[in-house]
Amino acid sequence: MMRTSLTHPLAIAELPVGDNGGAVGVTFAPGKHQEFAMTGSWARDLDMDVSAIHRWGATHLISLLEPWEFSELRIEDLPQAAAGKGISWHGLPITDGAAPDWRLLQQWPQLSSRFVEDLLRGHRLVVHCKGGLGRAGTVAAMLLLHAGTAKTASEAIDMVRHVRPGAIETQAQEEFLQRWAQRPY
Repeated sequence: MMRTSLTHPLAIAELPVGDNGGAVGVTFAPGKHQEFAMTGSWARDLDMDVSAIHRWGATHLISLLEPWEFSELRIEDLPQAAAGKGISWHGLPITDGAAPDWRLLQQWPQLSSRFVEDLLRGHRLVVHCKGGLGRAGTVAAMLLLHAGTAKTASEAIDMVRHVRPGAIETQAQEEFLQRWAQRPY
C-alpha cells in the first residue's frame, strides 16, 4: 500500500524546550516519494506536509539531507514551499548514518545560538532527514544540549528516543553526541 499525506498525516515528535512553549519537532522528509523505503512505499504531498509543519507552529525548518537526496525524494521545491509559509529554511547536510561533519559544523555555532534563543523565547522548529531518525535525532539532541534542556548526551538521547523511538541510529551518532556534550556553550 502506498502511504500518502492523507493516509499517514505528517507526525511531528515534539521535544519541549524552555518555559515559554518552545519546542523542537522531529519528523521525516516532508513530501517524500520513496518507492522502496524500509517503512514501505511513500508518495507524500509536499504542500500538505509543509502546511502541517506551519500549523504545528514552526518558524524554522532544518533539512539534513544531502543535495542529491532532494532529487531522489522529489522534494527539490522544499525551500520555496517553506518560504511560502513564512518558515525559515536551513539546509545542513549530513551523510545518512553518519555524525555531523564540517558541512553542518561550520555554520552551527551561529545558527544554533539563533535557534536556541528563538526556542527559549517560545518559537518552534522542525528538524528532518529522510526517515526522521538518525540525522534528525542527532541534531535534535544537539539542540537540547545547547538549550540546557538536557545536561548530558545520554539524557538528550533518551529524551529524543522517548518521543521518536529508534532515533539516533548509529554508534557514530551516539559517540558524536558524547563528545559534543563536553563542549562549553
